[in-house]
Amino acid sequence: MFNTLCSKVSERKPKVAIIYPPPYPARLPILDLICKNTDSVVLFFAKHSLLHPDWEIDRILKQFQFRYRFIPGIRLKRRGMYIRPLVLWYLWRYKPYAIITSEFNLQTLFALIYARLFRSKILIQSELTRHTNGRHRAFRKWLVRNCDGFIACSSETKKYLCDLDAKPEAVFISFQIPDVLSWKLLVEKEKKSRDILRTELGLKGKVFLYVGRMEPFKGVHLLLKAFQSDTRVMQGASIVLVGSGPEEGKLREYCEQNNLSDRVIFAGYKQLGELPRYYAAADIFVFPTLWEPFGIVVSEALASGLPVICSSFAAAADLIQEGENGYILDPRDTEKFAAILSSLVMNDDLLESLKQGALESIENFTVEKNAEQFLRAIAFAMGTTR
Repeated sequence: MFNTLCSKVSERKPKVAIIYPPPYPARLPILDLICKNTDSVVLFFAKHSLLHPDWEIDRILKQFQFRYRFIPGIRLKRRGMYIRPLVLWYLWRYKPYAIITSEFNLQTLFALIYARLFRSKILIQSELTRHTNGRHRAFRKWLVRNCDGFIACSSETKKYLCDLDAKPEAVFISFQIPDVLSWKLLVEKEKKSRDILRTELGLKGKVFLYVGRMEPFKGVHLLLKAFQSDTRVMQGASIVLVGSGPEEGKLREYCEQNNLSDRVIFAGYKQLGELPRYYAAADIFVFPTLWEPFGIVVSEALASGLPVICSSFAAAADLIQEGENGYILDPRDTEKFAAILSSLVMNDDLLESLKQGALESIENFTVEKNAEQFLRAIAFAMGTTR
C-alpha cells in the first residue's frame, strides 16, 4: 500500500514545505521518507530544543538526506517568545504547492497568509488534545476552518481537531514513532551485555524503567509513591530513571526519606544513541505522565520488547492493548498503580506474555505506515477545492 501510494503521489511530485519544530531525532526518519517521495524541504523553527540542548543535532542530521533550513527568529522580550516572519520569504523562494505546518502559532498564521496569497494548500500537523491549555480556542478554530487538511499524532488529537470543527475525513493520524526495525536491532545488540549494565548500576530483580524529563507533570513522583507503597514485594525490584530536570532534587530527597535510594537509580541525561542500552537492561517501562501530547518513549519501549504501564493522560495510550502489551491507568490511583507493579514483579509468566505482546504489537506501527498517512493527507489536500 505504501509503495502504491508513493507512486501515485510521486507521479505529480508535489512541492511541499514542511514547517517543523527543532529536529527531534526520533521523528526524523518519517520526515526523511516523506521527502524521498515528494519534492520537499523542511523548515525547522530552530536548531536546538530548549528542553534538550545537549542533542547532537549536526551529527544526527548527517544520517538523513532530506533538504532542510533553519528559520531565524526575532525574540519578543516582553513575552519571551520568538516570531519568524522570514518563513514568508522562505515559502516565496521555494514556492510550494502544499505547506505542512506545526500547531497553532504565528508561523502557521504566516503560512496561511502565503497559502491564500499564492493559492497553496495548507495542512496543520498537531499533537494537542483535550488536556491541552484551552486558551486561544477562537484563534485555533479560525485556523482550522481555513486549512485544507490535518495530521494528528493520535486519536485524541483527532477528536480535539474535530471539536475545533475539522471535518473527520480531513484528519489523518500519523503516530510519532522511531524507526521500529532499526531500534529493535540496536536493543537486541545491547541485550548481549545486559548483565554488565545491571551490575554497574547495582540493579536487582525486575527492573522498571522511566525515560524522560524530570518535571512535576511527568508523574515520576507518582511512580515512586506506588513503588514505595508495597515494600514487601518491591524489596526485590529496582527502578532506573533516565533523564534530568528541575524535579530531580525533590525526587532524590523522597527516595532518601523513604529508604529507596538503594533501589532507585538516577542514571542522568543520556544521548539518543545511549538509550538502547538502558531499554535492554530493563523489564518493564513506566510512563506516569499527567499530560503528554504523545510520548515517543512508549513506542521505543514496545520495540524493545518491554510491556508499558502507560498513563491515561498520554496520547500514546493508542499503542497499548490492555493486558496484551501493557496497562493503561490514572497514575494518581496509587492503589491500582501499586497493584500492577506488584503483579509484574510476582508473575513471571504474565511478564513474559506481555513482553511478547509488546514486540508483536509494535509491528503494526512502522515508519512506513505513518509516513503513508502524511502522503494521504497531502493527496487529500491536493484534491481539495475551497
